[in-house]
Amino acid sequence: MSDQDVDDVAFLTGGVAGTDSPTGQPQKKSLYENNGVAACSHNRALCIATIVFALLFTIAIIIAFTGPQSDCTCAGEKPPNYVDEGTNLTRTFIPRATNGQIFPWNNVRLPTTLKPSKYNLTIHPNLTTLEVRGQVCIEFHCEKDTHFIVLHSQNLTIMDKLVQDKRGHNLTIVKILEYADGQQLYIETREKFKKRHNYTLTIRFNTKLNKNPTGFYISSYTTSDGDRRYLATTNFEPTYARTAFPCFDEPHFKAKFKLTIFRDRFHIALFNTPVVNTDDLGFYMGTGLLSDDFQETSEMSTYLVAFIVCDYTNLRKETERGLSVSVYTPPPSKNQSIIALDTATHILDFFESFFGIPYPLPKLDLVSIPNFIEDAAENWGLITFRDIASYDSTQPSTSVEQWIVKTITREIVQQWFGNLVTMKWWDDLWLFHGFATYLEYLGVDKYFQEWKMMDQFIIDKTQPAMALDALVSSHSINTAVQNPSDIDNIFDTISYSKGAAVIYMLCNFLQEEILQNGLNDYITTYKYSTSDIKEIWNVLSRNTNESINIKTVMDTWTHQMGFPLVTLTKEGNELSVTQTRFLLTADIGNSTYLQPKSKYDYKWYIPLTYITSNDSEVTNTVWLNMTDIRFEIDPELKWIKANVNQTGFYRVMYEEEMWYALIDLLKNNHTVLSAADRASLIDDAFTLCRAGLLKASIPLELSLYLVKEKDYVPWATAIEHFQNWARRMSESLPYKLFLKYMRKLLKPITQYVGWKSSGSHINQLIRAKVLSAAVLCELNETVTHAKSLFQKWMLNNETLDPNLKEVVYSAGIKFGGMAEWQFCWNAYNSTNIASERILLLKALGQPRGDPWLLQRYLIETLDKNTIRPEDVTIVLEVVAANPEGKLLAWRHLKAYWPTMHSLFGNSTTMMGSLISAVTAHLSTPYDYYEVTTYFNGMNVGSASRALQQSLEIIQLNINWLNKNKEEIYTWLRKNLN
Repeated sequence: MSDQDVDDVAFLTGGVAGTDSPTGQPQKKSLYENNGVAACSHNRALCIATIVFALLFTIAIIIAFTGPQSDCTCAGEKPPNYVDEGTNLTRTFIPRATNGQIFPWNNVRLPTTLKPSKYNLTIHPNLTTLEVRGQVCIEFHCEKDTHFIVLHSQNLTIMDKLVQDKRGHNLTIVKILEYADGQQLYIETREKFKKRHNYTLTIRFNTKLNKNPTGFYISSYTTSDGDRRYLATTNFEPTYARTAFPCFDEPHFKAKFKLTIFRDRFHIALFNTPVVNTDDLGFYMGTGLLSDDFQETSEMSTYLVAFIVCDYTNLRKETERGLSVSVYTPPPSKNQSIIALDTATHILDFFESFFGIPYPLPKLDLVSIPNFIEDAAENWGLITFRDIASYDSTQPSTSVEQWIVKTITREIVQQWFGNLVTMKWWDDLWLFHGFATYLEYLGVDKYFQEWKMMDQFIIDKTQPAMALDALVSSHSINTAVQNPSDIDNIFDTISYSKGAAVIYMLCNFLQEEILQNGLNDYITTYKYSTSDIKEIWNVLSRNTNESINIKTVMDTWTHQMGFPLVTLTKEGNELSVTQTRFLLTADIGNSTYLQPKSKYDYKWYIPLTYITSNDSEVTNTVWLNMTDIRFEIDPELKWIKANVNQTGFYRVMYEEEMWYALIDLLKNNHTVLSAADRASLIDDAFTLCRAGLLKASIPLELSLYLVKEKDYVPWATAIEHFQNWARRMSESLPYKLFLKYMRKLLKPITQYVGWKSSGSHINQLIRAKVLSAAVLCELNETVTHAKSLFQKWMLNNETLDPNLKEVVYSAGIKFGGMAEWQFCWNAYNSTNIASERILLLKALGQPRGDPWLLQRYLIETLDKNTIRPEDVTIVLEVVAANPEGKLLAWRHLKAYWPTMHSLFGNSTTMMGSLISAVTAHLSTPYDYYEVTTYFNGMNVGSASRALQQSLEIIQLNINWLNKNKEEIYTWLRKNLN
């Protein structure tokens, strides 16, 4: 676009204040018209000024002594239209508008007296000056007599406003107030809005493209020639539509949308629906402009609206029933979108069949976005996703391919479950994202059965969610949302991963067919509408023929934080099963154990599954209905394994004799148990040790069997725990012995997987996983081969196997010097491939013996033109995981917190991610003192929960090390000699 500021108001509908249009739409009128300039003499001007001053003074005296009338809402007392609306979100203080007056609406939620039905939005972003000018015409229906409108607006300059009835008659606006902290706009009219009547609100506004990746913002990519190209794109979830245009920005206010967008002729525009008309607006100051009109949408929530102006190209394909699917990327990445396109078409076909309802829109576009903080956004008909999906060869690495497939599948699921049916309010965020995440894995598992996605589900979702939910500072899945920052706070592992894991448990005790039928019933019932958690539980119960009260069972999992520890004790021919809340940082009986209070007293309805030595193929199920139970078993049983395949969201504690029976089973014939069951035993043993409930020798004894393990999921689980132990012990006596023990376990599997890029999808994943772990623990054979491959790449430009790049880059940096680091840094700065950049970023944080390099690397994060803001967390995380870098990372965060805050602001999840990344491996009392002292009294916004969790984890690290280091050292000396 030309670098001259094109005043696009000329092309927006004009003349708002003076329109008499019977349609409620302002008449077209160019604001470039020369309206003339009035002139008067000097003496006349002085006379007028004197008269005006006298009038203002008189009015001020009258107001001061008479005060406002009963219909005025600007007095010191509460105005009569302070309404609670039954949402329990009334503010506890009197809000003040930007002009100092009392803001008449005293609720976080908008009133429900008016309901929007349609938005006509016209918008023009200038990609050079970053200015945005727009106009929105909102058609709404009055549900109850009122004389005011409250809607959302944030960082918008309101230029003109107009309210009309359905006949085009203007209503007199007597007051307009803005409450910036509440992001609300109040418009009062002299005439009342009458129940069952329709009206139109038209607002012309100006704003700027945001430089942070929220709302309507500017982004860019670099061409292969080094040129920087710009695009304007949106990211409205959860509450950023209000930063782009005035709107009723709550999910239950569904409406139709029509968009007209103005753009440079060298760009394209994308919206939720297809373009239906393009007009050539000619040239203005050397810039040619076009306007695109888009098809009207179905009823949808504001956070699902999306529009993009860019210079992308696309690949297109059709589904089996002829639906158009396109993937848009920067021109150099066009051929790298084939996997995404193939996935989208096949997965659309699958879920049309699964849900029993055709995809409801006329097209589906997927758009790769640079500097996108989240993995993807499910905008209806216009999915946006991070450009990590680009890759530098005809075939990406296995992990990148899997990421592409999973991410696109999840966003496609949400086209039905979240978009067609939407939550009424953000309290139920987990429900839609949790279901989408579970169905993401189910859908990919059906499409790529050899990927064993439901086994991978437990290491990707269940185990991380349990690690976080075992903290006192966790929160329930269903969390009350009081204000916009609360919404950002709950976009976390609990909402996404625990929500999905609990749904997985639900599916297992309902059976997949019943769940599928229930979801079909639910979507059919509530399509184009909104729903809450009670309604989906009722529908699912109906599909079980009321044999299970789903709400009663699931409320214990969704309305209280944490999860149970199920303890098994053999007593002759009986098995005693008890349940207690599991916490990492508190012994049972500690004062924090039942805090905060739960109306369920931290008891759950638990579907306890188990297998036994009598028949490992038969899964038994018993229910703990918020109670403990006892039942008969064969007294000759050799072993019992509970929580089959880790499908339940609970941990299992066995008495010591039972633990050793399972350890013997693993050592002698580990394949009797499934790979998921082996992974769950590893996860439970190491986690119970972390909580102080199991001595360290038991997880160590159990891990000895790994010399025979060849499956991905158990190894991925074990490596995660091994790496955490190593980082916590990096400054203690057992550290070197523990690395030696890791080498002993890893050597057989590294020899088994080898270095040739062959075998199944799962084989490729395990090869990359164990070789990376072998580099971490300095297994000589692996390090030597990886360094050799690095040198061939560095000196001879030999191509590396995409699946081995992470291993090779890490070895080259860790066991190299300045030359190797600089070579990788240059490679990072010269590549346009997002997935390649991330691999290099991870490797660059791993040098040994050169703290200056680590410090230099951290400083580079302050330049967003060098390291993209959304990648800063990766850098800090990898440096903090380096034993030589964890204190450097913390000091860097302290020194540059204001700078990073300016990059991300208080209202995103990034600040919480930074805190978590930097503090995860701190493990001394002084570390704890440092973090608490620095953040004491500081407002960290939506990062507050992440800060609480980080402090709890540091204290946990301290306690664990003090309690276990001597036992670990003794055990290692005994078993390594």
